[in-house]
Amino acid sequence: MPSFQRGFTLIELMIVVSIIGILASIALPSYQAYVYRAKASEIILEMDKIKNVLSGLQAETGNTLGNRLPIFDNPNSRQDMTAPALAYCVSVPGRGCIGGGGVTTISGLARGELSFKHFGVKLTISSGHMNASEPGQYKISVYDDTSVTNGNPALKTAARQTMLAVHHVMQPHTYRATIGQSDVYLYFNLNGK
Repeated sequence: MPSFQRGFTLIELMIVVSIIGILASIALPSYQAYVYRAKASEIILEMDKIKNVLSGLQAETGNTLGNRLPIFDNPNSRQDMTAPALAYCVSVPGRGCIGGGGVTTISGLARGELSFKHFGVKLTISSGHMNASEPGQYKISVYDDTSVTNGNPALKTAARQTMLAVHHVMQPHTYRATIGQSDVYLYFNLNGK
């Protein structure tokens, strides 16, 4: 009696491949969103530390963030990643900074802690400027670190998706949030929205 080998027909193979394709098209976007939210969680943890540092500064100086206590990037030691990232001055309208007229650095937050080179993202913090000038308000900018992402389109895309994930998670906790071409601005109030 002759034996016949039986395999899959072309139609059966095409059905299996199409089912795998449909499952992959559903699963891949969900997986990518999960990966970017996981990356965003590291940045969000740093944002919590920033809030604690600013709350401590506010308590230490007896002034509220905003036009009386502007926060800005530390103008000294820009290349030193262990140097304090932020500085402030207590200001009086019409007189500028008081207390020696100089800028005081804020301890507790190093410049390197605001750089996420593995994600292609950097953070900056400010207070006492447009849209963050009321008492207790501050702004965190999450932006593309071009020193790392230039020439690397995959990292540039990942940085953009990570910034959008940070925006998506943090927007309900802000009083204002905007998305730019290569940055995201998040505006917070130390006492809530």
